Amino acid sequence: MKLNVSMEESKRQLRSIPHQTCLKAIDRHWVAKEDGTIQAQSILWLFCWAKTGQTSDHARQAAARVFDAILPVAFAKLNAVLDHRYARKMRASGRDIEKEFEQLIRPVMDGRA
Repeated sequence: MKLNVSMEESKRQLRSIPHQTCLKAIDRHWVAKEDGTIQAQSILWLFCWAKTGQTSDHARQAAARVFDAILPVAFAKLNAVLDHRYARKMRASGRDIEKEFEQLIRPVMDGRA
């Protein structure tokens, strides 16, 4: 999935999420290729922040706004098809999950969900 904005802009927006744990993790978890394609694990990491905010509703709301602003799919639409347990487990996966992730979100990306 490609970013809607530059990598620099995505990081600037991520830094607006009001939670120190999130802010400290951005450089480690927010990974993109040079063409602007964001790694599936990175999307899942942000998805988890938008889902729970680590018990901070303010951080959760901010993460959902950032998600919607920088990615080509709305958080609410992805939330309708993506299991949070899967996201938590796979966001830290060291294996290549790109194709698996693409298949999971295809209904949303194709406008069928």
